[in-house]
Parts: sequence; structure tokens; C-alpha cells
Amino acid sequence: MILPPTSQLPPIRSVASYSIIKLREALLYLRHLYNPQVQGSRRCQQKQPSTSDETTQLEISNIDGLDELRSDTFERSYAMRWLTSLVSLTADWDLESNSDDTRSREWEGLIQEAASLLAVCSGTAGAGVVVRDFVFKHGKGMKRTLDIQVKDISLDNKDYGSVGAQTWGGACVLTEIILDDPEAFGLFDTHGLRILELGAGTGLVSLALGKLFEGAGPLIPPRTIIATDYYPSVMENLASNIQTNFPSSDTVQVRSLDWSSFPSEPTDPSFDTPFDLILGADIVYEAQHAIWIKSCLTRLLRKPTSSQDPLFHLMIPLRPTHSFETSTIDNVFAAPTPDGPPGLHLVIISRDCVLCDAAPDRGQDHIEYAYYRIGWR
Repeated sequence: MILPPTSQLPPIRSVASYSIIKLREALLYLRHLYNPQVQGSRRCQQKQPSTSDETTQLEISNIDGLDELRSDTFERSYAMRWLTSLVSLTADWDLESNSDDTRSREWEGLIQEAASLLAVCSGTAGAGVVVRDFVFKHGKGMKRTLDIQVKDISLDNKDYGSVGAQTWGGACVLTEIILDDPEAFGLFDTHGLRILELGAGTGLVSLALGKLFEGAGPLIPPRTIIATDYYPSVMENLASNIQTNFPSSDTVQVRSLDWSSFPSEPTDPSFDTPFDLILGADIVYEAQHAIWIKSCLTRLLRKPTSSQDPLFHLMIPLRPTHSFETSTIDNVFAAPTPDGPPGLHLVIISRDCVLCDAAPDRGQDHIEYAYYRIGWR
């Protein structure tokens, strides 16, 4: 059973007497309580030997009433006071740590983590908002990193209209796969590239691409990245996340796109020119979505040439509760029969399975994703 911060954390009056190890454990507890990891976002093939961090996360995630504890204003207030007391010890530790560089670095990391958590707890998280800091590795030897900050907001309806207000595991997995091998997605081709994300939600995938191109500098031709969604609160949050990560540039643009009416109704001029790469993660959860998506792709995905093969990359979780909805992808994008209409058709080029770890509270060991590559053939 998980205890509330008032019972779990070391007493405020004696924080200074605790070891760095004990204080790090306390920060880990607060991190998993107030800034939890996105479920189903860690691919199994990248799993490392179990650490105390992972064990604690699994224990915490498997507790009934955790949402109530997270929204308890008294407990959150106490956690903020505790973090403030820890950060205030910086000056005293600086005096004691000058002769031990290793200990000084450990303390600096501890304080940075405490300050980050304090910002999370003192923000709007109490109202259902969670600020997530993602760090993705990329580049040769995976030695470079991309830092992305994404804000999740609470769902404001009881249907699926605002599910994009939160970051889902499929977006994390697709982002990771892209950054593992950007060249496989044609991201550094010598021609200008137009990229579209369908159902961008919090914008994680598009933000990662923007950061990747930003780091490449002027060595590559201009890239256009357009992140789309439709529900008003999701659009507002998406724009906010883009502004947070790119405060002084239009690296990622946000546009509204209603699949159900596209392309029959007039749309933004941004969609007049087709795209070289289209991405989607966790965007199929109703039976008609596959049909709507295909209608969009018919107009938005560029036709192949001798030097280019534009593709739609789709990552969807295989949820038992939505097996029919996800199966529509296989049906809608099936290859035409020999006696079917001539010409190019949008078909599934490949379908792979991606396994990710799941917390025990999901009643399963893994979360399975279907990763589709769809194009003109």
C-alpha cells in the first residue's frame, strides 16, 4: 500500500540528516506519484535489468485510489513544502561538498530533480494537468539527446473527443522508432520535405521531428511539419506545447483537420500540396476512423516517383476492447483483387508487432502495438 507524502517522506525538520540515497528514493516516489511515466511506452527489446526505480514505479502504479491521492491538495501542498526545504539546503551542501566532486555532482542532480518536481507540483497539475519531460536518444551511437516538454491536460468529455489531450504510449514508441533510424524515414533526403501528423494530440511526434531538424542546422533543405487535430481543447493544448518547445520559431505548425468532412469541404491551404511523409499514433478507436483516414491519405499522401516512395506510418495499440476497430485497418487498406480497378491503391506494405512493458495494474505483462507502413502500390 502506498502512503501519502505526509507519511512517506522524511520529516521536513530532519531532511538534512538523510543520505543522498534516501533522498533520491523520496524524489523517485514523488516523481511517480505526480509525474508518472506514460503507460506502454518502453519497448521490450530495450529493457534493462530491473532497477529500484522500475520496482518503485510498478508498486506505485498498482494502487487503487491513486488518482484521489494525486488530487489531494493538502498532500500536494505538503510535498511542495518538503521539496522547498530540500532545495533550500543547497547553500549548506555547497560549503561541505567542495572537496568531493562526485558528491557535489550527485547533490546538484538531486537539487535539479527536486526543483523540477516542485515546478510540476506548483503548476496546474492539481487541476488535472501533467507536465512531462521526455529525453530521446538519437544519432550515431545514440549519444545525442532530444529534450521535449509536453503538457497533458484532463479529458473534458465522456466520449473519445478529447483523448488527444493526453500523451499515449503509441506516440512515444513511434517517436523512438523514428529517432532510431531517421534515414529510413527519408528525413535527411536532399529535397525539401513535407511532413504531416494526423491526430497529433499533445504533439510529441511532431515536436521530436522539429527538434531533430533544428539540431541539424542549415545543412538540410527546409522542412515543413504540420501537426493536426480537431477537438478544441486538444488544439489549444497542442499549440501551447509547440510554443513551449519552439518559442521563437514556426518549426512546427498546427492546423485543424476534421477527417469526417475532408476532403469534401473547403480546408486550409496548407493541405493543397501533398505530403512526403504522414504519421499517426493511437488514432484508431472508432470503426469509421480507418475509412476517414484513407480518404484523407488519398488526397494528402504524395504519389511515388522513381526517387521517392511517400508512406504513412501508423502505430496503434492492440486493445482487446477495440479489436474490431483496429481490424478495420487491415480491411480498409487490403490489396485489391486481381479484377479490381486499375491504377495505384493505398495498401499495407508491412505490418510489424511492437511489444512494450505494461504495469501490473493493467492485468497484463505487455502492451502490443501494430506498426503499419502504408503507401501507394
